Amino acid sequence: MEGIVTLPSVGSGDCPGVVVCHAHPVLGGNMTSDVMHAICQSLDEAGIATFRFNFRGVGGSEGSFDQGKGEQDDLKSAFDTFKKWPGVEKNSVGVAGISFGAVVALDFFTKHRGQAALAVVSPTVAAMKRARLDKLKGGKLLVAGGLDRMAPADELISLAVSSQGVECRMISGADHTWASLESELARQMTEFFTAELR
Repeated sequence: MEGIVTLPSVGSGDCPGVVVCHAHPVLGGNMTSDVMHAICQSLDEAGIATFRFNFRGVGGSEGSFDQGKGEQDDLKSAFDTFKKWPGVEKNSVGVAGISFGAVVALDFFTKHRGQAALAVVSPTVAAMKRARLDKLKGGKLLVAGGLDRMAPADELISLAVSSQGVECRMISGADHTWASLESELARQMTEFFTAELR
């Protein structure tokens, strides 16, 4: 698996971390997209380590696209590896996902525990329906775009509100690509993880 780990240059001792999952590979999602870069840079500046990686079949990662099933194994490998990374506080590692990555993160959560916090951006309505977010003890954040037709904000927020303890944020001008609003999304996610992981 191909990935990039960043460790903040500020502070001393072990720091919290976030594993970040990219958007749909078939639609061009990868770990070096503008939105992934913006999120990881913002978290790094806030003193939070990050691990972004390419799902199977993307970039230098071996394998082929597996409709989100094998990608859960990719996330488990990334999560388990990052928790053992020197300089990362193993009990303060969160997971974030965008679009397809959010679906993988939600499905991963139903089978595995240990995330200190979970943030999902523009997941599918179906993924939100099958998620059991009330079972996660840590903080939970849903970010939706007001102009997103693939992941309608009103439906997602309605489902999230019915799950205990899910914080919801809607960015009115954002569509599914988050184009031109990457920095605002990064700010919202950094604010959440700073509060939850510190």
